[in-house]
Amino acid sequence: MPDIAFLTASPALAAYWRESLQRSPRVCAGSVAALDADCRELPLLLDLGGGPPLSLCATHRVLALSSVPGDEEGLRWLQHGAVAYLHAYSSAELLRQALAAVESGGIWFGVSIMQRLCRQLGAIGASAPLPADLSARELQVVDALRLGRSNKEIAQVLAITERTVKAHLTSIFQKFDVADRLQLLLRLTR
Repeated sequence: MPDIAFLTASPALAAYWRESLQRSPRVCAGSVAALDADCRELPLLLDLGGGPPLSLCATHRVLALSSVPGDEEGLRWLQHGAVAYLHAYSSAELLRQALAAVESGGIWFGVSIMQRLCRQLGAIGASAPLPADLSARELQVVDALRLGRSNKEIAQVLAITERTVKAHLTSIFQKFDVADRLQLLLRLTR
């Protein structure tokens, strides 16, 4: 199991992360100055409560954890290179999901940030031509994605089940050779 590092001045928060992740960090620092060079390659769970510098994202794989999360803060950290953004006291399951995504080379952020990014990318790629082999329903799903709608919202608007939305998304992703909605919308901005 790969090592991790914690940066928080709160012993209670460090204990919560340790218990939730069922892992002890190789490094548990209370200040940026206390981080050692050995932890630069480790996923770093970073407590944003102490006002750490955004520049940590240039030297570490930062999972930015905020006690008062907001989309603006999350986008700022992600734009500077953080690989995850979530509530510092997220459920154990959510913390493990975010860490697993980062350890597998991915990124993790919440639904509201995803929807916001999809709306922004959807607006940029709104006039992009779509392949002729998309069905009428798949075109409607792509249009809904461009508006930043969740699967549940798409299902409600199109009066279909979420399972059917997922089936359409799978087909669309295969036709565009992408893995997810963000990659699709990025492809449409070209």
